[in-house]
Amino acid sequence: MKKWIGSALVYLLLVVGGYTAYSFYASEDVSQGEEGSHDEHQDEEALGEEEHGEHEEEGNDGGHDDHGEHEGESASEVQADVKLEGEEMTITLTDLEGNPMDSLEVNHEKLMHLIVISEDLEVFKHLHPEKVSAGVFTAKADLEDGMYQAFVDIKPSDLQYVNEAHPVMVGDHDSHEDAHVHLEPETQWTKEQEGYSVTLDVNNFSVKENVVFSFDIEGASPEDYLGALGHVVVVDEGLEEFIHVHPREGEEPVFEAHFSKPGMYKLWAEFKLDGKVYAFPYVLEITE
Repeated sequence: MKKWIGSALVYLLLVVGGYTAYSFYASEDVSQGEEGSHDEHQDEEALGEEEHGEHEEEGNDGGHDDHGEHEGESASEVQADVKLEGEEMTITLTDLEGNPMDSLEVNHEKLMHLIVISEDLEVFKHLHPEKVSAGVFTAKADLEDGMYQAFVDIKPSDLQYVNEAHPVMVGDHDSHEDAHVHLEPETQWTKEQEGYSVTLDVNNFSVKENVVFSFDIEGASPEDYLGALGHVVVVDEGLEEFIHVHPREGEEPVFEAHFSKPGMYKLWAEFKLDGKVYAFPYVLEITE
């Protein structure tokens, strides 16, 4: 009897000890598994954050560069000041720090083209000021009393430039009335001056496409004028938009321009015929 009881106690101790050992090792394995899973999850999160960070960095850099280039194209680094004293017009060019801007490239045989247009869009003058000192040019301008806008057309060597309108007043300001006009669509595409006839053909009037101007000239063949067969200047009726284009390569006076917005515009086509320069005016209605 005592022997049987002793055997039972030994068996019971073995069972309890085995269960305890099993529980200990099983719980340790579970704990290690959970820790491993948690570490693995953290590694995945860290990797995901790193990849997301790289993606954002690349996207931000690209977007910033594009935006900066766009701003650079629209911001002028050259300032032009236009003043009229008597019949002499003085144009002073400076950089953004106020220093004389004296680095210009020759553009169609001239360092500077000065376009002067009256507020009523009836007077058009294409002048070529001469350089008198660093960044300073002068030109004689025989203008009747009234308000004008001057456009300084230059090509700086290494600075961005935006051609903007510069108001010029001739005479007493109090005697000037508001001369802004509202242009009407063109009805006569053939213009005549001193026996010469020029007909304009326009391929389209859409702001969504480049507009091609083709001119048929009768009475003479266009001669070389400032390195080209002609020049075309276009402004909107508010004298805010300015376009100056030259003909395509070839033997025909064909020009191409792009308009940034719809509206009414006035165009002057300049041609040198038998040694004299003429400007033929047209009105354009640019649509969407």
